[in-house]
Amino acid sequence: MQIDTCSEDLLRDCVALAEETNRPITTHASQSQVEFPLMAKRHGVSPIKWASNIGLLSPRTTLGHAIFVDEHPSIDWRTREDVSLLADSGTSVAHCPSPFARYGHAMADFGRYRRAGVNLGFGTDVTPHNLIEEMRLAIILARVMANNIKTTDAAMVFHAATVGGAKSLLRDDLGKLEPGAKADLVLVDLTQTIMRPAHDPLKSLIYHGADRAVKTVFVDGELVVDDGKVVHLDMADAAGRLEDAQQRMLKDVPNHDFLGREAKDITPLSLDL
Repeated sequence: MQIDTCSEDLLRDCVALAEETNRPITTHASQSQVEFPLMAKRHGVSPIKWASNIGLLSPRTTLGHAIFVDEHPSIDWRTREDVSLLADSGTSVAHCPSPFARYGHAMADFGRYRRAGVNLGFGTDVTPHNLIEEMRLAIILARVMANNIKTTDAAMVFHAATVGGAKSLLRDDLGKLEPGAKADLVLVDLTQTIMRPAHDPLKSLIYHGADRAVKTVFVDGELVVDDGKVVHLDMADAAGRLEDAQQRMLKDVPNHDFLGREAKDITPLSLDL
């Protein structure tokens, strides 16, 4: 769900149910430039301020995106309090750099949120769902938006990808290696050329290694990736079924487009093949 398409009563009921059942709650908020003026016209305040006013912001709440806050350079608004509201309430933010970067948008900036005390995790939100690439893009975009190389570093985004994400899920047994935590392990091959030089392995992984350097993965102690290959999935078969599904979808596009257009007319290929 998203904050601008849900009624206040629905959101309040969701908050009450989450509190009653001790579960996390998530919704999209401040995810588009259109949303901000729409919510401001309805309520006279920013989307984040309105969420605060109705009791939506809390340590059990994760907001998807929260990019277009009142201090974002693309937003012309009288206040500069949204980031503080997120931090003071303990609300988490699921940061998804890739889909916004594709449209020319970015959070301004990741390091600013972290230094203010906002708990950040990552969402992928777009294929191929590559968490390490999201970390890399988060660093680059933050530095560009802030015009400051020091605003965000590898340790910051690694925190978001591990314990930050776990905190947003209200889980203290994820995102870390210690007795009692889930045995979720990723082994990286430091001998690969793409990881060299490996003076700082974390930087090497985030800046240029990514999934290409991942050798072994355990989830809750179970081996799921061995020598770079997924254990429980026939990749060739899955890729074939995915291609078939895409072709069915493309064929059906005219039935769902109000102008009856084909997919190639809506989103032309990059090259005329």
